[in-house]
Amino acid sequence: MKMKNQKIKIQYNVTATFRDAVTGRVTKQFKAHNLSVSAGLASIAARLMGSDIPANKKGTITYCGVGTGTDAPAAGDTTLQTELTRKQVSQRSLAVNVAKFRTYFNTTEANGTLKECGLFGDDATAVADSGTLFCRLAINKTKTSGETLTLDWEVTVAAA
Repeated sequence: MKMKNQKIKIQYNVTATFRDAVTGRVTKQFKAHNLSVSAGLASIAARLMGSDIPANKKGTITYCGVGTGTDAPAAGDTTLQTELTRKQVSQRSLAVNVAKFRTYFNTTEANGTLKECGLFGDDATAVADSGTLFCRLAINKTKTSGETLTLDWEVTVAAA
């Protein structure tokens, strides 16, 4: 019996929701598929084989970052081009083959002309450009102190 190799794919999708800080009404919302970068894929593969360097963090997403860089996302990206701020993922859940990550930026955080966002992990810290970039998305929205921002990421692992 001949066995056929099955491929898997990892797909990142994000919903960005900007809300008026006073009324709570949505001022802008968009959904987008974003690029899986090579470094993140390598980290996930290392986790599958049991890598524990850095200790038990390989393949684990812990931070979300936003930035002002205007370069198009590319597979070889290892950081955001110009990271403005990052924050720890505040909520995470798992539903069958979909991992969900939510990060909330209040009125004093991430203010500026946002052009990029991404998820970070492995040995990521609150310091810009630390850790492994898993995915990157080009966006175009100015966030002000009168708004909050919630980034909801869905990472789907499925048969290709």
